[in-house]
Amino acid sequence: MNRLFVVYKPPFISSNWFLGRIKRKYGEKKAGFSGTLDPIAKGVLVVAFGKYTRLFRFLAKAPKTYRATLWLGAESEGLDIEKITQVTELPILPEATVMQQVKALEAITEQVPPKFSAKWIDGKRAYDLARKGLAVDLPSIPITVYETKFIAYCHPFVTFEATVSEGTYIRALALTL
Repeated sequence: MNRLFVVYKPPFISSNWFLGRIKRKYGEKKAGFSGTLDPIAKGVLVVAFGKYTRLFRFLAKAPKTYRATLWLGAESEGLDIEKITQVTELPILPEATVMQQVKALEAITEQVPPKFSAKWIDGKRAYDLARKGLAVDLPSIPITVYETKFIAYCHPFVTFEATVSEGTYIRALALTL
């Protein structure tokens, strides 16, 4: 069966695990998806079956728009809500200040991917090394933040949208807020 379609990936499962579930449901052996979402993230994946997997090279992979909610003062090794190690109570900020900080993200031109990412280091995934407690040293990568949009601020949470280039990690981008 040759098909190309969009699916919604729920949070807390990997994109690969979800693809496996879709393949089993439809009895397909050859399938793939364009782009990978972090396991904690929810969102859409473009999935193809059969010969349509060859169409991925023709799809525009960027820019992509993400909506994220940042918890000000929360810290975790993975830069996400998994295994939060500390929460520092921060003062309430004026909404105008938060809006300016969200807009300032557009000036970022490079970032260091999170150590809990799918980047390859000497033939191993960075997240595998990080989970074993090994040092993970990833180089910074060029990115483009085309546009940001402030959505809401309900202390200590900031919700924003960012339209970014391929390879941008929103959870790493949020570090600069």
